Amino acid sequence: MRGKSLGVECPLGWVPRYEHLDWRGLESFTRRDFDAIMSIDRDEWTREIASHDELFFKLYDRLPKEMTFIRELLLSGLWRSPERWSMEEMEFFDDIG
Repeated sequence: MRGKSLGVECPLGWVPRYEHLDWRGLESFTRRDFDAIMSIDRDEWTREIASHDELFFKLYDRLPKEMTFIRELLLSGLWRSPERWSMEEMEFFDDIG
């Protein structure tokens, strides 16, 4: 793709498509494997982000405020997402020409 690729928006941000990554040396890593690790369980990720509360509180005066905003954007994306999001369910259209 010469440094250009279509991304897919997921609840946590933008991710590459399987076919746009260089898999040389990892031929045994299949599309099914990729789809499995790229799937997102909303409740699991919400718990993960909530587990950072204590750390954010401890670092509050030294933490860039952007980190708090990014965290809120992640949570917002999760709340608007289905319980389970996966690449397999996404419809893809034409590649970049």
